[in-house]
Amino acid sequence: DNKKIGIGCCGLGVVCLALGLMLLFDRTLLALGNVAFLLGLGLLMGKKIVKFFFRREKWKGTSAFFVGIAVIIIGWPFVGFVTELYGVWKLFAAFLPNLVASLSMVPGASMVLNAWPISIVVGAIKDTRRLPL
Repeated sequence: DNKKIGIGCCGLGVVCLALGLMLLFDRTLLALGNVAFLLGLGLLMGKKIVKFFFRREKWKGTSAFFVGIAVIIIGWPFVGFVTELYGVWKLFAAFLPNLVASLSMVPGASMVLNAWPISIVVGAIKDTRRLPL
């Protein structure tokens, strides 16, 4: 049951983050999205979440992610979101080639991934030698 609730919380977090971006970096929605996403990850991964975030090689991503959340809460949502994006990139960049490969098997998503501007980014992600970690 925790997995279902975790997926729901992650989904709610992504929706709140998207709405926060569409409403020109609304501080409340961005903060709510971050909390819901972290709660969802915690419910999905359990105690592994601590090992994931606090590994020695992921300290840059973890610190940037949590500093970004703090800056959003303090009141500078744009700066906090950019800092948080850097942290997310450093934390999850190793998963991106697998995510793109999985999404390319979905019929609707594969058409979107093959569209012109997105296909350039997808090509760079698939070529893991050019992916900055």
